[in-house]
Amino acid sequence: MAESTPLRDQETPRVAVSFGSPWARLGRGIGHVFFWAYERGSWQYDLIVIAILAFIFLTPRYWFSDRPTLQMTDLRHAQGIVEVSQRQGGRTYLVDARRVDSLAPQKPEEAVRSIVSTRVQRPFDVQSVDPVRDRNNVVLGYTVVVVFK
Repeated sequence: MAESTPLRDQETPRVAVSFGSPWARLGRGIGHVFFWAYERGSWQYDLIVIAILAFIFLTPRYWFSDRPTLQMTDLRHAQGIVEVSQRQGGRTYLVDARRVDSLAPQKPEEAVRSIVSTRVQRPFDVQSVDPVRDRNNVVLGYTVVVVFK
């Protein structure tokens, strides 16, 4: 057999590879994340998916004030009364004017009290009854603030 060549017995020289400054590497990493350039199944891809899911499920609701606005036409599907908000010791309701008008001989305040009493099973006082009007000044409903005793 032939003798080994001198290159086989020597170690190959290691070349230092520079990928740029740390800021350039950070910029490339942000670019890959932004343009979703990682292969599916890689640890970077999995990390991005985990970050997205964490944002979806761990973000508090109050950061986004995207509650749908209540339309008066929505009251038809809720028997004419909808709870709009809750606070300690009371609640706010939106009552359809047609339901109040159906109890015609009574004053609106008394009619609202009897309508809300069907919904609330606790003793309460009506703190305020404010009409909700459209641009033609027609009463569409009433905002009722109830305080529990």
